[in-house]
Amino acid sequence: MKLSTILETLAAARLPSVTSEQLQQLVGTAEGKAFADDLRWFAVGETKRREKLAAVVHALAPGVRRAVEQLGFQFDLLAIIAAAKVDGSAGIDTIKAANANPGNRARAIAYLQGAGLQAANRSATVAPAQAAPIEPPYFSFKIFGSSAALCVSEARTRAGNQCTIQIEGALALGGGGGRREFDWQNKIIVQLTVQEAYMALALFENLIPSVKFDGHGRGHDKSLHIDFQDSHYFVKVIQRGRAAVALPVRAVDSIQIVTLLYRQMLRNDQHLRIEDIRALVARMASMSTPRKQN
Repeated sequence: MKLSTILETLAAARLPSVTSEQLQQLVGTAEGKAFADDLRWFAVGETKRREKLAAVVHALAPGVRRAVEQLGFQFDLLAIIAAAKVDGSAGIDTIKAANANPGNRARAIAYLQGAGLQAANRSATVAPAQAAPIEPPYFSFKIFGSSAALCVSEARTRAGNQCTIQIEGALALGGGGGRREFDWQNKIIVQLTVQEAYMALALFENLIPSVKFDGHGRGHDKSLHIDFQDSHYFVKVIQRGRAAVALPVRAVDSIQIVTLLYRQMLRNDQHLRIEDIRALVARMASMSTPRKQN
C-alpha cells in the first residue's frame, strides 16, 4: 500500500500521520498485515476499524519508545500494539504520562509489566504490577470559583477496578496580592461509583435536574450534590463536621466533565459506542424521573 494512501486513510480517520521509517517497523509482522487490512476495511466504510488503527499509530509515536526506554524496558512495539488494542488510548496515555510524578511512573511500569515487556535493567522492577499505586490519577483539570475550587480527575474504583471520576473540593485561602490560593492539603475527595457516574452524565446532559450522592468515604460522611440552575450548575462537596465546598460551574466548564465521563464509561465497555452510552443515560434518566399522572 502506498504511503500516500495510508496517510489519506489516517487523515479520514482523524488520526496522526506516520512516516515511512515508522512503518518499516511493521514490515513482515502480523501486526503490519493487520494494519494494512484495517486500513483497507476502514477506507470502504468499516469505521469500527478506527480503534485498531489508532492503537498502531499511537504506539508508533516516537515519544512512546522514548518513554518506555526511560522506564528501563526493552521497547517491544508489537507487544505495545497488542496491549493498546485491548486498552484503547488508556495504555498509551499511561506510558506518556510516566514522568509527571512518581505515582504515574509506578503505574506505567505496572502497565508495561502487564503487557509482557522485558526490563532492560533492574530499575524497572521496583514493584510488582499489583502493588503499583493507582493514585493520584494521571489526568485532571481544575475549575475555580471565587471562594472554592474543584479538581476533577479520572480514577479507578477499588472494587472492580472500573473507570470512573473523582471530584476534589478545596476552599480558598485568605491572602492578599490578588492571587487566589486554595487549601488543597485539606481537600474533600468524593470518588463516584460507576452508577453515580452515569447519573452525573444524565445531569450534565440536562436530562435530570439534580443529583445527590451520599455515604462516601470510610466514615460514610461525605457527599456530593449538583444542581442545574438554568445558566450554570451548582456543586457542593460536603464532609460532616467541616465547611462545605460550594461553587457554581459554568456550562462551558462542564464540557470537560462530560467529556471525561464519556471517556471513562467507554473504557469500561469498549464494545459500546458513545451513542450507546448516551442512549443508556437517556433511558436511565427517563426511568428515574417521576411520570405525570393523567
